[in-house]
Amino acid sequence: MSRDLVIRVTHHEEAGCAVITVMGDIDRNSSPLLRESIRGLVDDGHVQIVLDVGEMTFCDSNGLRTFLSGMTTVFEAGGWLRLAGVRGHFERLLRMTDLYTFFSIDADVLGSLKHASRGGSQASG
Repeated sequence: MSRDLVIRVTHHEEAGCAVITVMGDIDRNSSPLLRESIRGLVDDGHVQIVLDVGEMTFCDSNGLRTFLSGMTTVFEAGGWLRLAGVRGHFERLLRMTDLYTFFSIDADVLGSLKHASRGGSQASG
């Protein structure tokens, strides 16, 4: 049974970044919602973005392409994108596709915010 995708955006001014919390399934039907959320933040000048995927229950190849295109969108705007809470199905998907080391990944949002407040870059840390 599919779980509807829910996106929640919060701004962390002290860390200078926005957090997009992704909950539910991301697939062909729901991935445009995430793509539009990232694009909207970038268009509004928020180019330091953390994607909290700890509550994401499923991701197919369309969702994976959305993460990759989101990273490209943010990079082209001069920013960075980090993933927080990668585990389970999504971790296996990233490892299977050799993309696990391509993304900057933190154990949780707190780790990403610490990185961001240190003037974070895309490098893993």
